[in-house]
Order: sequence, then structure tokens, then C-alpha cells
Amino acid sequence: MNDKSSNQSDVVSLSAEILAAPVAYIVVDNNLTLIGVNHKAENLDIRVGSSVNDYFDEKSKASFLQLIDTSNNGVFEGPCNQKGIFEFHVLQLPDVARTALWLFDVSEIRLVQSQLQKLKKPERKFLHQIGNLVSTTLGYAELVELMLEENVILNGDRLAAIRRYQNEIGTGLRQSENMIQHEKRGAMPYFDNITQTTQHVLVVHNEPTRVELLVELLQSQQYKVTSFVDTEAATKFASLNAKSLNLAVLGAADQLAEYLLEANANLQILVCTSDHQGFEDNRLHTIADTPLDINELLRTVLEMRSGSL
Repeated sequence: MNDKSSNQSDVVSLSAEILAAPVAYIVVDNNLTLIGVNHKAENLDIRVGSSVNDYFDEKSKASFLQLIDTSNNGVFEGPCNQKGIFEFHVLQLPDVARTALWLFDVSEIRLVQSQLQKLKKPERKFLHQIGNLVSTTLGYAELVELMLEENVILNGDRLAAIRRYQNEIGTGLRQSENMIQHEKRGAMPYFDNITQTTQHVLVVHNEPTRVELLVELLQSQQYKVTSFVDTEAATKFASLNAKSLNLAVLGAADQLAEYLLEANANLQILVCTSDHQGFEDNRLHTIADTPLDINELLRTVLEMRSGSL
């Protein structure tokens, strides 16, 4: 190791945001002693005063020491305290005697990958669907990683965003696992019942990441999708193409929804909102937006198409 020096008896004080972060965070001194842990790390039975040797296997320890010796930030993967498989994101703190690590639990992702490898001949449609889900889930994981690497201090808005993205990651992993289990039993949930007839769906939401997720999901089910983040632009599009739409998925029941209902008497609208208000028009339906349940979304779309809602 390099010649970093510190008082090993010092215990670092973590900010309230880091203490409450949904990702485990630890601080280690140059003797590999833990001098700071947040609540998530404590839930993994990681304790201040203990040694990295108590939690890392030899391979993970070697990777960690290499990063410390070269004073580099980096990522390595391995088991931690018999709690699963983790990605360790190493950050060299301004105080050269201390190193911080964010611990991302990737156990479920590795389980999904293992199960995919065991599938003998998954259908091309299944591979496309699972690929879309994995890409979306990894996209949210990358957003979390970028936000954490920008600054080790999390403010309120940043913490709320990380929690929201973590929910999306969990949703994607659960959906992937559900799809794999159904594939192993020889039946995909909901998806096989969707006809191959092209349906045109308008997606409008004020969050770009949510728009991307909705577009990926609907396109994977063979829908033609037109999407907008800006409501004004979506309204202009609808003024020219309302009659060609079969379904609209919106982030709010606003003037656009009223316009669409009036412009197309056969159009059904799904509103993604956490405000479970009742709507007078029976062509307006709602689904919880935070967190978004992918299974419920696709089931609701299918029921709207079949007329059972």
C-alpha cells in the first residue's frame, strides 16, 4: 500500500443524506479499518471498527488494495459478508488517508444472468423482451452510478432521485425474473395474448426516462409508438393524427387527455399517476406511476384493448 497516514481511532461523521441513502456506504482508513458506515451498510451487518478482512474474500481484497495502491477510483465485484454479490465502487476521498465505497447489491442481476444461460432455446421474442428490460434496468443503474460519482454528498433532490431510480431497478429485476420463470414453464405472462396487429400508441410524460421506459415496453409488444416529453408538441401532433391513435399513455389527466377523448371517440387513455382520482369518462384508466409496475401496465393495456376494462 502507499504511504497514507491517518488516526485510525477517528470515526468519520457522515451526512444525514448519506446515512439515509438507499445504497450501502462505508469509509475505510489506510489500515483497512472501517471508520464510517451508513444505515444500509449496518443492515448488512457491517460495523465500524471491524476490518475489511472480515467482509471481503481474497480476490475482492486484492482488487481493493490495487486501487488504493494506485490512488485510483474503480469498480470490482465480489461477495460481502455472506449477504450476496456486490459491486464495490471505490472513491478516493480528498483526505488521502480515507477511501469510500458504495456497495451495489447485484445478486439478483447475476441470478437472472445465470438463469438466462441455462435456458436452452429461448424464443427470439423472449430475448427481445428480456433485452429491453435489462437495458432499461441497466440504464437506471448507470444513472445512479453517475449521480453518486459526481459528489459523495447527497442533497435532498438527489437522494429522492436515487431512491426513485432504485425502485425502477428493482421493478426491472422482478419483471425479468417473472418473465424467466414463465419462459421456463413454457408460458409468457400477458405477452403471448397480444395480437400482432400494429396498434398506434401515443406516449406523453414529463420525465424523459419514464418516456424511454414506456416506449421500450410498448415497442417490445409490437406497438407503433409516438412519444413526447412536451405536452404542447404532443397536442400539435394529436391535432393532425388523433384519428390514427388506438391508445394513449399519459403522465397526467390534463387538457391533452380531454382533447384526445373528444377528437377520437374510440380512443382509450391510460394515465400513469400516483393520484388515484376517479374519472367520469370510462375511457380514462389509471395506474400507479411511482413505482411503475411493468406487469400491471402491460396487463392493463391488454385489458383496455380487449374491452374488459
